[in-house]
Amino acid sequence: MGKFSEDLKRINKVVVYLTMSDVFSWGTFTIINALTGLYLSQKLNRNAIEFVTIGTSIYFFTRAIFQIPIGKLTDKLKGDKDEILLLILGILLMGSPFLFYSHISASIHYFILQFIFGLGTALNITTWRKLFTLNIDDGKEGRQYGVYETVMSALTGALGIIGGTIASFGESYFDKVIAGAGIIIILSSIWPLFIYKNKDRKSKTQNE
Repeated sequence: MGKFSEDLKRINKVVVYLTMSDVFSWGTFTIINALTGLYLSQKLNRNAIEFVTIGTSIYFFTRAIFQIPIGKLTDKLKGDKDEILLLILGILLMGSPFLFYSHISASIHYFILQFIFGLGTALNITTWRKLFTLNIDDGKEGRQYGVYETVMSALTGALGIIGGTIASFGESYFDKVIAGAGIIIILSSIWPLFIYKNKDRKSKTQNE
C-alpha cells in the first residue's frame, strides 16, 4: 500500500490533466467529425461534400493564420497563466459551434461555425503543446507520450461507439449527439483549471 501511495505521488498530474483535456475535447471532436457530412446532408437536404470541404478549408486556413501570433504572444508573456487562460478559451470556442449545429439552415452558417472552431483549435493546439512540453518529465518523454496516446485512443474509441449508437436511432437523436459533444468539449475546459491549482507545475516558473 505504501509503494502504491508513493507511485501515485510520482504521477505527473499536469500531464494527466492535459491528457484528459485532450480526450474530451479532441477525442469527442474526432468522433463528431466523422459524422458531420452525413449530419449536414440530412440537415440541408442535399449533397454535403462541397460545403464540408469548403468548411474544412476555412477551418485549416483559420488555424494557419492564428497559430503563429498566438505562439509569439505566449512566448512574450512570462509564466504560464496566459497559456492556461488561452487553452480554456480555445476549448470553449471549440465546443460552442456544436451547440448551434441544429440551427444550420444554410451553408454560410456552417462556414461561420467552422471559423470559430478553427480559432478555438489554434488557441488550443499552441498552448496545449507548450504546456505539455514544459511539464513533461525528463527521461520519461517516450513513456508519457505513449500513455497519452494510449488513453486518447482507447477513450476516443469508446466515445465513438457510444456516439454512433445513439446517432443511429434517428435525426432527433443525431441532434442530441452533436449538441452533447459540444457540451462535453466545453466541460473539458475544467481540466486546465486543475493545472492552475497545481502549485508544483514546472511551467509556472520555467519561462519566467
